[in-house]
Amino acid sequence: MDQVIHDTISTSPLFKHLSATLVQYLGDRSKLVEFQDGEVIIEEGTSVASLYLLSDGVVRVWTNSMNREVELKKLGAGTYFGEVSLLSGKEATATVEVLQAPVKAVAVDREAVMELVKQDERVRKMLEGVTLARAKDTISKVLK
Repeated sequence: MDQVIHDTISTSPLFKHLSATLVQYLGDRSKLVEFQDGEVIIEEGTSVASLYLLSDGVVRVWTNSMNREVELKKLGAGTYFGEVSLLSGKEATATVEVLQAPVKAVAVDREAVMELVKQDERVRKMLEGVTLARAKDTISKVLK
């Protein structure tokens, strides 16, 4: 496993409690990806195949609502995205694009995340909590 992948997974707030074996499991099912300014990583309305853990750069998360673009959040190193669609199995509810390049992220395979969610209640609860918080935040920003 690449050192950047290992370090990003093992220091992520979502996964830092995992055993070395589970970090290895996720790392073996992940890849390091890099994006440049303006590139779209996830497009609203498309399926999502990975959970992304940011190791470098800044992304902008936004959605289209009532014929206007609504910025939801800016995310930097140590954060993650893609979990809403990954958990629900539905299309992405927002677009994630590069704001400050280069963006380096660890893309963790959907099946590996879903298997971990079944095994580790702490990860499941954290993902569910973040998903709910992001949904509430999105609704409040869209209704402004």
